[in-house]
Amino acid sequence: MSSERAASSSSSPYSLQRGKACSNCRKRKIKCDGLRPTCTQCLRSARPGDACEYADSGRTRTQMLEDNISRLEARIRELEEPDDENAVRLHLPYNFSSQSTPALMVPPQTGSSIRGSALSSPTNTQRNSNSPSIASSSGHGSTYSTFQEEPPSDIVHQLLSTFLPHALDMGFFLNVSRFRNSALLPLPLGHYSRPCAGLLSTVYLLGLHLSGDLNNQESVYLARALAHTANILSSTHPQRIIHAIQAETLLSVYFFRTGRILEGKYHMSAAVSLTLGTQLHKIRALPVGSGNPSVSPLQQISVAGPLLSPPIDQIEEGERINAFWIVYTLSNCWGVAVGTLSSAVFESHGSTIDTPWPLDMTDYEQVMLNASRASWTYGADFESLLTSQELLPAEHYSVMTVQNFLRQVPSSSVKEFSTMAMFAKASILLDKSANIASLYRSDMNADEASRFGATFSSLNNLIDNFQSSLGFLPLNQHASSSYEFGTILTTHTLAYTATIQLHSVFINNNSHSRRKALSAARACVAILRQVDMSVMLHINAVLGSCWTTVCQVFIDEIKRLRRTSTATAGVGIAGGSRLHSRSSRTENWGISEGGLDSISDGEEAQLKGMLEKVFTTMAVFSIESPLIGYQLATVQEAFQSM
Repeated sequence: MSSERAASSSSSPYSLQRGKACSNCRKRKIKCDGLRPTCTQCLRSARPGDACEYADSGRTRTQMLEDNISRLEARIRELEEPDDENAVRLHLPYNFSSQSTPALMVPPQTGSSIRGSALSSPTNTQRNSNSPSIASSSGHGSTYSTFQEEPPSDIVHQLLSTFLPHALDMGFFLNVSRFRNSALLPLPLGHYSRPCAGLLSTVYLLGLHLSGDLNNQESVYLARALAHTANILSSTHPQRIIHAIQAETLLSVYFFRTGRILEGKYHMSAAVSLTLGTQLHKIRALPVGSGNPSVSPLQQISVAGPLLSPPIDQIEEGERINAFWIVYTLSNCWGVAVGTLSSAVFESHGSTIDTPWPLDMTDYEQVMLNASRASWTYGADFESLLTSQELLPAEHYSVMTVQNFLRQVPSSSVKEFSTMAMFAKASILLDKSANIASLYRSDMNADEASRFGATFSSLNNLIDNFQSSLGFLPLNQHASSSYEFGTILTTHTLAYTATIQLHSVFINNNSHSRRKALSAARACVAILRQVDMSVMLHINAVLGSCWTTVCQVFIDEIKRLRRTSTATAGVGIAGGSRLHSRSSRTENWGISEGGLDSISDGEEAQLKGMLEKVFTTMAVFSIESPLIGYQLATVQEAFQSM
């Protein structure tokens, strides 16, 4: 190396031409000998960050940094002087003229269904010059900027009108009237009198999603909803915690509906964490001194104060109760549908769910109305007494709510057969059925088998009893277009799907379990035949997983019929002997084996007819839910490959 530098030194002049020195020597104003790759001066006095660079070898690091600084300074000037004619303008690349606007929010004609109109058709992209649009609106220019914080007021009205009638099916637990009134206040986004920006943006996203999004702006609305929701808890909005739970719940449902399972799990887990962290599973729990065994010593000495301020009235307290049960219920349902989610975290480490069963929002409104009437009758003194005492009836307390339900302990809760309470109970049965079925092993010892059998039999009886209680929530007494109908439909379907889940491990080997599962699947189809699906615009997407399970039962039964169609009586006897090895165990669980059923003429045709009914229903809703579309394709492929 020294010989190379000596040779280079002998061949280089002592001083260079002007402008040929390295950048470091020029900056320090010292003579440079021009040696490459490092001159003598830089070699002798090298300091951290100094670089021996020559301009004739290309742009130096210093020049690149100076250019970067110039660009940043120019960008700062653009932001500080937005009226500068040289500033870069951000705009939506899709221009819609005010004379021709896309038909995104076309109201349906009288007697027609939105599902069959241009509003929700995924292939119809024609524009309607007489209808308002997300992209353009009178009084707001010809282009709606992607970066605008909130849509124009007329578009907000339309998005809310699309979402709110189906909000309960999307996991909405807030009071609809209050939410709508506050959302439409002529105040800026983020104002305390309006919902949090994250919640509003998420509701707008779902409103656009349910409308069909013909203008392909869903990604813009989604990005805005995610950005605002991520910042809810860092805001100072007085309702930020409850609104954050609501926004996370809605986002999880959106992602599940669109088949983005991982993102759905992420946001559902966030909702569960917030619900657990704010102790919503302990609302109106019996006090510690009342013999409540669910409070651990660590919880009793906790110095952390409550994260939520006391509710201002009965409706707000009802929102919090329903917030817990919606998150818990959806966690149960989607945990079975997509796996890995678990609501068991609410009852971990010795804790229990003590929040009383939820009432329907109309019940909370009625309680508040009764309180208001009492204050009119008895005056302000009664009102002050009411606000300082109970917001809800004194008997609306609970302890170990879920555990007592599973143990079939009679409940003292008011209206335990409300729509919301029955929905929650059905989800519990589905979750427990899937968990119990997953615990079965063919190599269990006698003690394990005995414990499993006792749990299996108890849950089986509970499910049967719950199905009998569905008469308190009849489908035929609610209009298909009513706010609660989708939840009632989901509750009935979940109850029978729970039977299929519980008996799933024995369907192929036990005729009683097979008949139970088949009867439950037939009940699910009977439910569909009671409902006019043409007037149901949107559903709870978890029904797609239930219907997939039902289809699988029918497909397995058709396969069994085909295998046994040519069997002789001797084959039936042989089949009975093969099952005998398990009969002594399952009989003790309330599952009688029985022989192979006789095959009646036309039974396969009946099963195919029921399959077609489920296929048709799933096809209708696959338009709005890619997840249901995928599930439909899966079961159709299984049917065609038989």
